[in-house]
Amino acid sequence: MKKKILITLAAGKTGFAIASQLLEEGYPIRIFVRRPDYNALLLQKKGAEVAFGTFDDENALRDALEGIDSVYYCYPYKSGMPKDVALFITLAKEANIQSVVFMGQRIAERADTGSKLTNDIRESYKLLEQSGLNVIYFAPGYFADNVFVVTEMVLQLGIMPNLYGKGKNPWISIGDMSRCIVALLKNPALYFGKKIFPTGPKSISSKEIVETFSKVKGKKVWMVDIPEWMYFKSGMQIGKEYGFDTFAVVQGAFYNKAMKLNHFDMEPTDVVKELTGREPEDFETITKAYFSKSRYKERNFNNWWNAFVRFNTLLFVKVPSKKERSEINGN
Repeated sequence: MKKKILITLAAGKTGFAIASQLLEEGYPIRIFVRRPDYNALLLQKKGAEVAFGTFDDENALRDALEGIDSVYYCYPYKSGMPKDVALFITLAKEANIQSVVFMGQRIAERADTGSKLTNDIRESYKLLEQSGLNVIYFAPGYFADNVFVVTEMVLQLGIMPNLYGKGKNPWISIGDMSRCIVALLKNPALYFGKKIFPTGPKSISSKEIVETFSKVKGKKVWMVDIPEWMYFKSGMQIGKEYGFDTFAVVQGAFYNKAMKLNHFDMEPTDVVKELTGREPEDFETITKAYFSKSRYKERNFNNWWNAFVRFNTLLFVKVPSKKERSEINGN
């Protein structure tokens, strides 16, 4: 009999992909989501049990953990992680949870990001390490998904705003991460207590990204370096589309700085191949998938005009002040 698995944040990118794959493979799963949105309802139609609640809701979380063997714990982009992880630990021990795959960060191995989210992850690691639970720490670098928030500008205006300077990162796809996590949920025992660092096949720079964009688009894309103040304006303007609130946009500024300092660069690992039996997707493959599915792929006057107007109204977007950003980050 296949073990029952709880997927938290199941309406999100990795959570949805993980839940979908497990359902296809016949695993009984329960998803933990905040509300009955499109992705949650789609998973329910595919056979997932649904539990509604938030990570600080003791009763909802206790009910969600009942009868579960393994958990994928992925915390949303918000503050308060250590407190909520401490609650999860208490309830997971009560429920006799056999294994946990915890979504962490590779950048948490450094002590100098300044990010509240990274510090919360680091503190949560310590709580989990002391908990006695069987935990696997899944710690990717920057997701390739983050690069594609600029897809509209790339496809419609032919420009790629560059937030990363000359820094490199072995960008990894949502698909590869999700397949790795599924493998860990199914057969976790060999990896208890370990930190797993999945990567794409090659660490690449913004220059290589824009070259790939040009190749896949079939037309020259120009890279435009943008300062931090413009990042905040574009983040506040575009972020909501991708589910990013002000807290997430503020954390992104720290990761952009880390990219510029080349703190994300590392030798690619063989984690994806070891766990899934297949090579990780290269950046060109990832780009083709995003461009082909993008609602901006058709270049017509309407789409071009909307992108043009959006780009030219950036200056008028209100952003949090330096003091507000500091308060949001818990400083």
